[in-house]
Amino acid sequence: MKPEFRRDISILFGDGKSAMRNLYRQALLGAGFLKLREFDSMVGFTDLLHIVQPDVILMEIEMPEGDACATVHGLRHGLLGDNPFLPVILTTWDAESTNVRRAVNAGADDLLVKPVNTKTLVERIEALALARKPFVVTADYIGPDRRKASARDGNSAPLIQPPNPLLAKLRGEPVDTTAIRDAVQQANEQVRLQRLRQSAFRIAFSAQQVVPAFREGRVDDRIRGLLRDLIESVDEISRRVAGSDVAHVGKICEPLLSTARRLAANELPDPKTPEGSKPLDLLQALANAVLAFFNPGREAGQLANEVASAVARYRARVG
Repeated sequence: MKPEFRRDISILFGDGKSAMRNLYRQALLGAGFLKLREFDSMVGFTDLLHIVQPDVILMEIEMPEGDACATVHGLRHGLLGDNPFLPVILTTWDAESTNVRRAVNAGADDLLVKPVNTKTLVERIEALALARKPFVVTADYIGPDRRKASARDGNSAPLIQPPNPLLAKLRGEPVDTTAIRDAVQQANEQVRLQRLRQSAFRIAFSAQQVVPAFREGRVDDRIRGLLRDLIESVDEISRRVAGSDVAHVGKICEPLLSTARRLAANELPDPKTPEGSKPLDLLQALANAVLAFFNPGREAGQLANEVASAVARYRARVG
């Protein structure tokens, strides 16, 4: 890629130490990157993100006035800025596994261990353009897919290709901002759908264990934890579908949430009685209905087998 095209790349970079920011500025300017904005705290970053649409974000994990990893997590989950797919490189002096794990779990694209030389910095930025990893959505993660192709199975969540204006700019190609905005919206919709499907699966997964446990009187902390997960998942679906084209699924979520909360508060009749068994039947049926709603075209038996397999793996893991 021709160095002269780097001048159009917008980079936000931050570090709590002014000496490091000066080093980054000199390195980036020397490499031909001219559109630079710096920040010295997480508050400064969030303020800049409201007025600048960067192509790359570079920042230290240990930033003043906030947690960089938590901020990246919020960015990926649509809680900050307009584009959750922005390329993010985190930096650290500490290469311990804890920092690596925090950066990965937050959804960062890359982690650089300081000191960072200009060659490595430029190579990593260009790698984000040439080999950007597709995004994956799981129960608690949105970000670049870290798995090897061989580790994915047929039940893995679909991969989402993030918009990549960085590649076009480094190639010297014109960038259509309207097209990029549309691509971000389309990718966001894919993320939203995957989040809904993940929540629906968690509901069915939890119900598969909660219902028989209450029927048989073997309720412990683990089962109550699964019931809380079920309630949180129903709440999440209700929030995400409000005002959308699938808002009518709320008609299923309302009685499901009410029943689960009454179960958690011990407000239902004895589950071993016919009267007390009916709410459990309803909870299981509604959980299955939510799962089916967000998986149109798939057979109920196939979905049930996937839930049963997940439950079996979970039980084998927790004992």
